[in-house]
Amino acid sequence: MWSNSRRGPGSCARMRGDMSDSVVFKWAPSPADWRASLRAMVPMFRWAPWFALAFAVISLVQLFALDDGSIVVAVFGLVCALVVAFLEPIAVWWRFSSDEMISQTVVGSADHQSFRMAVGVAVREEIAWAELPGWTETKQGFLLETLDEGAASLSVPHRAFASDEDTASFRTLLEKHIGPAN
Repeated sequence: MWSNSRRGPGSCARMRGDMSDSVVFKWAPSPADWRASLRAMVPMFRWAPWFALAFAVISLVQLFALDDGSIVVAVFGLVCALVVAFLEPIAVWWRFSSDEMISQTVVGSADHQSFRMAVGVAVREEIAWAELPGWTETKQGFLLETLDEGAASLSVPHRAFASDEDTASFRTLLEKHIGPAN
């Protein structure tokens, strides 16, 4: 069922092992998933809303409290604050809506051998736990760091799991095979 480009043909069946202890997950991605991943992994996205707020406050103080006639500078600061505040959500929405592969349903599973994900019929990947150097849990879900050059993380939202027990089992697998959360 799962392809495995990293280890060659036939190794997937060896990796699969006993699936009775596996955790299965499935979800339809949303732009909010991407935003949560970006905010957890990229400091610029995490701090952008706070920077925009500080920029807006300083601009409003300059506009209303200071009487030195620098209205143009204050308005420019407010425009910049709006750009900083809305650039990330608009960029995520644009990227999400422009690539139909991103919005396809994701299915996967994890067990004591490896972590597997499939996006539609186009992408199927099995990753050994040793190839995942770290993980983080946010309010929205789990972010798994990868060793791949192209992708910085894989995201699995909490809503992907059928029950709280499955979520806890997945967290236990992460702690056992990767270590404590970052």
